[in-house]
Amino acid sequence: MASYGKLFFHIFVLTGLALSPLYGVLSAEPNFFLAHRSEPMDFIVLTGMISFVFPFVLATVVTLVLYFSGRKQTLAIKIFITFFAALVLLPIVKKFTAGSIPGTVILVVSIGLAFSLAYCKFSGPKLFLNYISPAILFFPVFFFFAPQIFVLVVPEYTQADYPMVSIPKNTPVVFLLFDEFPLSSILNEDLMIDKDAFPNFARLANISHWFRNASTNYGFTGPAIQNILTGVEQDNSRFGTYKYFPKNLFTLLGHDYQVEAHESALRLCPPHICLNHQETEEIKYTKMFWKDVGAVYLNLILPQPKSFGVPVISQSYKNFWDQKVGEGVNSGTQKPIVRKDFVIPFMEPEFVQKQVEAREDLFQTFTGKITSKPGKKFYFLHILLPHMPYRFLSSGKKYDLTGSTDIIGFNEEIPKGGIWGKEKWLIKIQHQKLLNQVAYTDYLFGKLLDQLEEKNILDSALFILAADHGASIEEEVFRREVDDNSLADIASVPLFIKLPGQKKGTVSDFPATLEDILPTLADVLDIKIPWKMTGHSLLDLPSGTRERIIHDSEMNAYPVPDDLRENLLIGVKRKQRIFGKFKDWAGFRLRDERSNIFMDKSVTEFSVQAMESVQIKLDLGPRIETKPGFLPAIVQGRVTGIKNKDEWNTLIAVNGVFQAVSPIIKISDQEKILAFLPEKAFKEGGNDVEVYLMRKPFEKGAKIFKPHLIQ
Repeated sequence: MASYGKLFFHIFVLTGLALSPLYGVLSAEPNFFLAHRSEPMDFIVLTGMISFVFPFVLATVVTLVLYFSGRKQTLAIKIFITFFAALVLLPIVKKFTAGSIPGTVILVVSIGLAFSLAYCKFSGPKLFLNYISPAILFFPVFFFFAPQIFVLVVPEYTQADYPMVSIPKNTPVVFLLFDEFPLSSILNEDLMIDKDAFPNFARLANISHWFRNASTNYGFTGPAIQNILTGVEQDNSRFGTYKYFPKNLFTLLGHDYQVEAHESALRLCPPHICLNHQETEEIKYTKMFWKDVGAVYLNLILPQPKSFGVPVISQSYKNFWDQKVGEGVNSGTQKPIVRKDFVIPFMEPEFVQKQVEAREDLFQTFTGKITSKPGKKFYFLHILLPHMPYRFLSSGKKYDLTGSTDIIGFNEEIPKGGIWGKEKWLIKIQHQKLLNQVAYTDYLFGKLLDQLEEKNILDSALFILAADHGASIEEEVFRREVDDNSLADIASVPLFIKLPGQKKGTVSDFPATLEDILPTLADVLDIKIPWKMTGHSLLDLPSGTRERIIHDSEMNAYPVPDDLRENLLIGVKRKQRIFGKFKDWAGFRLRDERSNIFMDKSVTEFSVQAMESVQIKLDLGPRIETKPGFLPAIVQGRVTGIKNKDEWNTLIAVNGVFQAVSPIIKISDQEKILAFLPEKAFKEGGNDVEVYLMRKPFEKGAKIFKPHLIQ
């Protein structure tokens, strides 16, 4: 039998090996540390705990138990060696058993038991643990020197590099940055804000400088926001953190201003500026950090972690134990972090739903922080609105809780994702979803304006509203990737700047860019910025033309037209062809002049003939329920038994009234219908849905058929 010293050492080594996979997982996701606001000392403590403290404590406890185990010491050694060997093997074995709990348990226990028997009988396992023990030291070294971790532990810049600027004015600053917001979505045929559809954006335009011809410099969020907040050109070589970009808007104002900021994508605001460093806050975040590290580890070693009550770590980067778990995970959309064991949140249905639910809460929390207390204050919010996924109606009610229609209309055959397909109807549905979400964004924005007015801040404030980039919704065109077809929709973005005391709005078609925001802010606040910027103040507009470019995801540059109004008008006309002139959101639906003779009419006004040879099965069934905050506005179902589907259209009735139309289209090799119903179609509680068929084109007096609706 081995001495207690050797037993202690071997248990120490096994524990260190069992915990070491944490380094690989966490080093691949630096966002985990950014979300937890980790500082260099946190990394030192983390590696110390994983590689020394936890193994030391466990080895000490086991050695003491063995010391007092008496005649059962040999059995106890076998049990402990089996347990720790199994712990080392779990992350590997569960891959081979496809996550099967019985299979994983049987295999790791069998291998662990075999190792423990060999350990007690032969010297080979002991020598193996002796020789492999240096790896426990190498793992934290490799972790520290991973480039994405090294910059967080040993930053290129420190607090001494932050600008120390005194600002003479007491002007409050409010900066609202939306995400994925094509300007044409809020314009009418005169290229003015459609005040009937978007009254709050029009309200801002009436008291601010609106730069209608503004464009973004980057088609993706990271470099776009870095460009806005630093005023300098970007590339893909740097991570979006204050440790890479110490000279930015937050550090510029943070020396003299109180900062209330929420960044949804980056971490450019240093903790000492954007966080309250009270002891209770530090304790809270320390506790959350270690609980989340535990959740990561349990997800790493356990087969089917949810079966053991362990939270799914793909919903966020922090606070895993307090996240709400959604329904079913579509593995086809998962993006692996390390060795297919984990998935990052961005396309995970559970995380997406949590993210969607959080948007309104985030906006309300931000609005609630705006106070009328005097002093220099900077309020900043970057929010993922009206960004996909589109789930909100104009009223703020949700209509697709599972995301079943999030990516309809995309061309699934193109390896480089994010390009729309050829099915025009699905593209129109996505356009309808976008406009509803833009209207909801307008509604939330109105709440912010109300709060600013109530607190007597709006008039005296420098107020900036912008979006990082736009998006394109058009058949066979990239949604976000820049090319000649998508450029205008992605480049054109809202940009409003309301000066302190400004009462009257203006419209400027100067070719502004988003990198002009920071120089303009400095001009208003009378700040001399201590670094060179590529933009210039919009209060001192130069004469003549200006060369503008937009970069795609690979930093290829595309020239932006000097005047985007013609392109904007194309987008507005496309919108009007699909939806017609806006009347109200309650009845907002896809426009089809021929079908208008049926819309909002009772089914009883028409002659209907049964067609039992055609069956339709609706995904949500023929009886759908409204709930608080939810309307089942998307109706889709499978059609069978139809011949020559392109000759037919469907009419969808709710509670006996025609509310929408849909062609019969091919989705995932099935013949289906899909319609987006207006809000006014529903009553509280249960609603009856019926589907009718009519040959194209819609004509008054034409026969209407009722297929068999499968329950």
